[in-house]
Amino acid sequence: MRAAAARLLFSKLKHSRLPSHVAIIPDGNRRWARRRGLPAWVGHLQGYKVMKRVLTRLWELGVRHITIYALSRENCTRRPREELTRLYELLVKALRDLRRDHRVTQGLVRPRVIGDMSLVPDFVVEEIHIVEKESHRNAPHTLNICVCYSGRWEILEAVRKIAISTRAEPNTIDEDTFTRLLPMGDVPPPDLLIRTGGELRLSNFLLWHVAYTELYFTRRLWPDFDDFELAKALLSYSRRERRFGA
Repeated sequence: MRAAAARLLFSKLKHSRLPSHVAIIPDGNRRWARRRGLPAWVGHLQGYKVMKRVLTRLWELGVRHITIYALSRENCTRRPREELTRLYELLVKALRDLRRDHRVTQGLVRPRVIGDMSLVPDFVVEEIHIVEKESHRNAPHTLNICVCYSGRWEILEAVRKIAISTRAEPNTIDEDTFTRLLPMGDVPPPDLLIRTGGELRLSNFLLWHVAYTELYFTRRLWPDFDDFELAKALLSYSRRERRFGA
């Protein structure tokens, strides 16, 4: 029933205003596993399978930029070691899958990882460097994967760049200048942010970028996020009037 309803909604999306940039907080993997008596890594694996399908749907619809909150800095410093090891192994698998994805090999999607690399194990950093080097000229789609990331960290990094610049004049630092110093300063801010799992907060994600982003929250856990829920989120966005503070 939900599959049929999803097909109907997707047909409506062909004539709707769609976001150019979608950000996703895929929350609920651990709770999904816990409710089934399964270890956390099984929930993360199922979440990865869902993410692959969602990315395909968004690319098919023509969404140019996608940003995923894969791991926060807090995740990277507070999660149990065993769970983090599984997560990093899954990230490596995801990066290797991306390298083989026809959209990447054909030069259509540019993946990149954003976050505090000092917290990321060397074997993961190596894979990140490989995929970014091989695809750095790709366009028009950008896939931003946030790992050991926080919005406050990102802003502080930009402030540090300004502080160490010998040419920085206070009166020349405007919003555009500051934005260009951010890792995602070369892409437009998200039009739509989707968060699953029932939490109604940003959790330190893209704090600078989401000033006028439309927010969509759902109680469904990420491993249960299906085509019907994705279509609902996109239709919700298409029906909103964006005023950008006006």
